[in-house]
Amino acid sequence: MKFSDKRPIGIFDSGVGGLGILRELQRAFPTEDFIYLADTARMPYGTRDVSDITAYTIECFEKLQELNVKAVVLACNTSASYCIDEIKRIFDFPTLAVIGSAALDSVMVTYNKHILIFATNATTKSGAFQRAIKKVDSKADVRTRGCSDIVNIVEEGKGEDEESYELLRGYLEEYQEFDYDTILLGCTHLSFTKKNLQKALAEIGKDVKIIDPAKSISKDLKRMIEGLRIESDEEDQKISFYVSGDVNKFKRIASKLLQEPEENLDVSSFEVKG
Repeated sequence: MKFSDKRPIGIFDSGVGGLGILRELQRAFPTEDFIYLADTARMPYGTRDVSDITAYTIECFEKLQELNVKAVVLACNTSASYCIDEIKRIFDFPTLAVIGSAALDSVMVTYNKHILIFATNATTKSGAFQRAIKKVDSKADVRTRGCSDIVNIVEEGKGEDEESYELLRGYLEEYQEFDYDTILLGCTHLSFTKKNLQKALAEIGKDVKIIDPAKSISKDLKRMIEGLRIESDEEDQKISFYVSGDVNKFKRIASKLLQEPEENLDVSSFEVKG
């Protein structure tokens, strides 16, 4: 007799960036329910102190525990950079971080071993992606650019606007002397700027592979839930959202990013300590 674990899979991010991961996982796992939890009241995490990042992440995971998730995808790379080990120690459900999956995929596709990473300032400072890539290939030449200002633009639903393009073009100009052939989107928010990034790359004549962590984590999640035998066989997929900030603002932005009518989004508020 086949066992079906109908508990939802949690996805945590500080804001709307992880919606790109949710969108990918919805397609890849049509029989699974998902809970997306965003700490929108205290985002962006990328400019916070390490102690605050850790405390906020743990508090949000406690809420996911209350919601009876069977596994969690830690979409916030800033959180993963500083407290993934502590999260795994405290909570008994399995947690997947995006960093390892994306680092492996970057090494797999680069030809010249020159990798450029765009991430939040805090993730860049942590060196988490550099370490993860070097663990796979010690000869890789990795450069990381902090771009926390992009996060705020995406949080307003403007990832494809001109302001986003100008910022990305400026980032690329800083690395004209670096012969990168791969760009890793080290912050989930950057998934929603990909068209502008591709446009900027075309204008400077760069043929570059772009690693989107959403696709990377999907493969790892499949292996994990199959290995632990916690798959669901539900036919009607349910997606629930929990946000610590303005519910209506989240609905408006999520509707635009997910291309889903606001009335179809099940969004609830949860309180945080401040």
